[in-house]
Amino acid sequence: MLPMMKLIPFASVLAVSLALNSSFGETLRLKVEPDHDCLLRGASREVVVKIDLSAVDLKKRSRRVPLNIAVVLDRSGSMSGSKIEKARQGAMELVDHLAPGDLFSFITYSDRADVVIAAQEVEDKEVIKRKIERIHAAGSTALYAGVKLGAEEVKKHLSSNRINRVILLSDGLANIGPSSTRDLRGLGNALSEQGISVTTIGVGDDYNEDLMAGLAEASDANYYYVKDTEKLPQIFAREFGELTTLAARDIRIEIICPDGVKPISFLGRPETFAGQKGSVRLSNLTAGQDRYVFMRCIVPEGTSEVARVNVSYLDELNGGNSGSLNGKALVRFVNDDETARKSLRADVVAQKELLVTAVAKDEALASADAGKLQEAAQKLAASAAALAAKCKDASPEFQSQAQQEIENLQRRSRELQQGQYNSSSRKSLQNESWTYRNSKMQQQ
Repeated sequence: MLPMMKLIPFASVLAVSLALNSSFGETLRLKVEPDHDCLLRGASREVVVKIDLSAVDLKKRSRRVPLNIAVVLDRSGSMSGSKIEKARQGAMELVDHLAPGDLFSFITYSDRADVVIAAQEVEDKEVIKRKIERIHAAGSTALYAGVKLGAEEVKKHLSSNRINRVILLSDGLANIGPSSTRDLRGLGNALSEQGISVTTIGVGDDYNEDLMAGLAEASDANYYYVKDTEKLPQIFAREFGELTTLAARDIRIEIICPDGVKPISFLGRPETFAGQKGSVRLSNLTAGQDRYVFMRCIVPEGTSEVARVNVSYLDELNGGNSGSLNGKALVRFVNDDETARKSLRADVVAQKELLVTAVAKDEALASADAGKLQEAAQKLAASAAALAAKCKDASPEFQSQAQQEIENLQRRSRELQQGQYNSSSRKSLQNESWTYRNSKMQQQ
């Protein structure tokens, strides 16, 4: 199985070589690494470049960014019982831990969306919690309207000096109003442009995981698949923990390839290049977190500079001031095949291959959805074999990760071969893929 993400409770010098440029800011560190230092002469070569951003891990901090949060809760009939009970509990615990200056609003939706608690600074927490506690389940699922109304409450106090986030919880299919993944992705993209991100929490096995994951991905927020309702308060705690330990936010990564280098794509991400330039936006990095982007490109013989990377961000460990980093990916062409082979960066390749397995899972899901379970099983088995072959020279850390994923892929392949494919297994596989593609794995 994949390594589990930590639940956050409420309560070296690096050498610079031709192939590596590291840049250090007050809060973030940037590493730009091609998968090879040296390329064999004779033709153009494909190069994969890893752009890695990591945030310092501070145990204590003097301030945190004020929050502007709207919790949007599905109260349709399917949420009755322990689901609504645990969702209320999680929301109330979140209220307990809000600080002076934080803003909170609470929206519910069933046949329609309603504002239960308008956006406000939290003064009397007991009054707010009593309103949340009175929510009961009934009706259908107007999910789009709920998210839109939650965003409207956030917009009342929208500020670049706050973290502006909608937290959506649902256990069912959107069946009133816009309900396609495209509709919700469009809403997520529009809100992201305004500085609002949308975390989604899918409960049980009846919600549309593509819709919920797409909405979160569009604004670079978080997506959680919660099979066990008892864990809902922990999920709210995890989300709160991330929001209150931000090291940097509004992170923009610009990648520029010089003339002659042909950018192909970002691995596992929807962003594309416009000519020689590409950009990726990350909403935030939590203290101690590492996030990465992989780029594929074709490098012509004789080229040394593969890409320049510029990063801008708001440094929340230094008063929200603007920060910037830059780096380059450099290679050199050689005549000796052995020199080129030995210049392989095994850990970069290993992490790239782990990301490739996430893409393979998406392809397997498409085959399984079409009823081609044996084809899906073969794709996962092939991915496991490729991962084993290409990660054998990696460091012990990546060897361990690769071995866990190989065993996971093999197990899932066997299940598909035996015809075991249902809503639960699909959500689990899709959640694994989403987590890797969006570099949301957290350190143990």
